[in-house]
Amino acid sequence: MPSSTHFAERLATLAKTHANHPALIDRHVSTSYSELHRQVGQLAGNLATLGIKPHDRVAIWLPNCLAWIQSFLACAHLGATVLAVNTRFRSKEVADIIERGKADWLIMWPDFKGIAFAEILADVEQQVLKRLRAVITLGDPDSPAINAIAARKLNVHNFDAQLNAPCPPPEPFGNAGVLCFTTSGTTSLPKFVLHDHVSLITHGDGMKAAYGYDEHSRIFASAPFCGAFGFCTLSGGLVTGSTVVCEPVSDTDSTLEQIERHRITHTYANNESILKLFETASSPKVFESCRLFGFAVFSPAITNLLEQAERNHVALTGLYGSSEMQALVAAQPIDPSQGDISVRYLAGGRLIHPGARVRVRDPESGQILPNGESGEIEINSPSHMVGYLDNPEATAKAVTDDGYFKTGDLGYCVSDRQFVFQTRMGDSFRLSGFLVNPAEIEQVVETLPGVKACQVVGATLGTKILPVAFVILQSGASAQPESWTAECKRRMAGFKVPVRFEVLTEFPSITSANAVKIQKHKMREMADRLLASENY
Repeated sequence: MPSSTHFAERLATLAKTHANHPALIDRHVSTSYSELHRQVGQLAGNLATLGIKPHDRVAIWLPNCLAWIQSFLACAHLGATVLAVNTRFRSKEVADIIERGKADWLIMWPDFKGIAFAEILADVEQQVLKRLRAVITLGDPDSPAINAIAARKLNVHNFDAQLNAPCPPPEPFGNAGVLCFTTSGTTSLPKFVLHDHVSLITHGDGMKAAYGYDEHSRIFASAPFCGAFGFCTLSGGLVTGSTVVCEPVSDTDSTLEQIERHRITHTYANNESILKLFETASSPKVFESCRLFGFAVFSPAITNLLEQAERNHVALTGLYGSSEMQALVAAQPIDPSQGDISVRYLAGGRLIHPGARVRVRDPESGQILPNGESGEIEINSPSHMVGYLDNPEATAKAVTDDGYFKTGDLGYCVSDRQFVFQTRMGDSFRLSGFLVNPAEIEQVVETLPGVKACQVVGATLGTKILPVAFVILQSGASAQPESWTAECKRRMAGFKVPVRFEVLTEFPSITSANAVKIQKHKMREMADRLLASENY
């Protein structure tokens, strides 16, 4: 495999060595490496003509599709930084990415899947949109949705026109920050996690070695490309000459169809999604092409995944990753020569890069702990982020003096390369697969009529985590759960909207020597009981 750690150079090499080999299969339509190289070069040339230049910031608001990959690779060629936007985001979140992320350009698909992207954009204040130099849109250029965007006094360009018009690309820009994931982190505002060409491609090469990719591998990417889990599934295949299979929207039935039709060898998903595949498949024969399924633990209550994997004859292993370190940075070993296989079905893993190291620190004493003792996981790996975009203070706080990333996760070491993840140390929780900081939701709820204060927790119902909001009302106010829910749906992604609002006169708390601390664990217990007594 070529040693270049620049996306443009790597793609150019693969266009020669794997010319007719499928790079991507999107909705059953195949695109070869040579064709993808031609498309990306042409798109890069036209985007440069529009005015996209090195260090510009381009927000990509697209589902998993060929256009997402073409857009990302064209921006990488030009030295622009991609701000990856979740298609489930609503006005407040999109505005935040445009404003704090300092987006110069926006690429979007206004008519995708009936989602009212134009209306969401219309709900973003004009003052925020003013910084956009243009919006590049997929779809019919005369559609009402695209006309509505133009009516916001925004420059609009058609994506297909930029893709298809002959135009030679400029010389590739050198290594630079190329991709930003958004993460909730531990503060009230999401952080933008910046990676460059070197960290992303080095990690892709590491995945090839660790997960056994070759030119016969077919990797199904169901997680959104906008997040580390989905992007690393994509990049690990794309930069190493394998074939990536995707579709804009995946569910259990469509995934099973893709596995059978395209002879999928690898896929990675949360444990709940993989369990559904095993339970829904008509027979183990569906999975006969599969070499490895990797899972991340998003639903801790699931206990029968191993049993189902064995019944369906699928090799299964636990995974670990983060936006800062990239997804799939660790996987529990299957081969005893690679590590302790007794913890194979637990989250965490053996770091895939030979030079990477893990350690665990006592959060109170600051001492490094011996193997088997739980503390905060710290990792040093070549997949490490460049830093938090425009936030050197947060970057400095997240990294130790000797280069280890402080994950904020609780776990224990098995060796200096293998560990077990146990839980998040803070109050963040996963909703629909996305790590969410409750402060994001609390900020919105506290602006609602009648609400004085809010605390949000993740409640467990069966195998799912659902957000529950506890509120204290303003004097004389009454609860308005229906209108509160409607406003939350307008301003936030649906998975962040509280499933219940519970009014309290005060939040449970404890007074320590330093402060009055709200006891979220007590509210989680209350929320669990509330949901158990209702039908959700």
